[in-house]
Amino acid sequence: MNGPGQLDIVQQRLGLGCARLGSVLARDQSDCSQLIQTAFDRGIRFFDTANIYGQGDSERILGKALRDRRKQITIATKAGQYFPAWMQLAKPIKRIITPLIRGSGAGRRMVSRVRGAALPQDFSERSLRISVEASLRRLNTDYADIVLLHSPPANVIADGEALSALEKIRAAGKAIKVGISCEDVGSALLALDDGRVEAIELPLWPVTEETERFLDRVRCRGIFVIGRGVMGTGSQTPGIDRWSRAREALVASVSRPEINRVLIGTTRISHLEQVLDTVQSIKAPPCS
Repeated sequence: MNGPGQLDIVQQRLGLGCARLGSVLARDQSDCSQLIQTAFDRGIRFFDTANIYGQGDSERILGKALRDRRKQITIATKAGQYFPAWMQLAKPIKRIITPLIRGSGAGRRMVSRVRGAALPQDFSERSLRISVEASLRRLNTDYADIVLLHSPPANVIADGEALSALEKIRAAGKAIKVGISCEDVGSALLALDDGRVEAIELPLWPVTEETERFLDRVRCRGIFVIGRGVMGTGSQTPGIDRWSRAREALVASVSRPEINRVLIGTTRISHLEQVLDTVQSIKAPPCS
């Protein structure tokens, strides 16, 4: 463990994105647990997940790996998306088919196509309540620090009824902050029109005028901003240049006080270590 200092401040401004934990293309559960342990040991205290990640296994892995450290970490989860019936039926045989899919190029391509497809959504009060309660059971906790609507369309954001449902969940003591995980900056700007929103997650790169407008608006609002997609910067660029562009985006994001947490999405310990070693030279504002 690193002692107190600038390095700890920077690393605590990072979060581990857990979208791939428990997926059929991810590492084994023991490797995922070691990834979480490494992140914790290197100063990361923020973990971002969702009810659909790994068909619930992401939350299960997090809950098991961090069950003795609940008071030391911040967990953000999401609700509003769900798997269609055929995917739910495949869940019991997931362990059987996973090695076959990992070893097959066609299987991996199929999984990639499924990941890219839009999932059905249900932002009704009943569905959100059931989803959050199930997430808390998987996470082995009584509450989530942040509960977000998962990629709602513009009409759901503008209507505000789904956020009213999250307010009830918060009032019941099952969430500390509530907000919206957005697919784009336009949706994030729309979410800011609802004064009840306390947290927003969104892709931050590439930075545009719209992104700057969003960050200008949150500066005085006290909104907890979670940035994702930073490490995917330069994904179309091969080799060293790709990492250089991602590093540039990471440094710029962590250095901005309007962005509370920047997510590192990876299942590889070596990649996580590379990112954490990179931030040693960054001068970042204190955590909030």
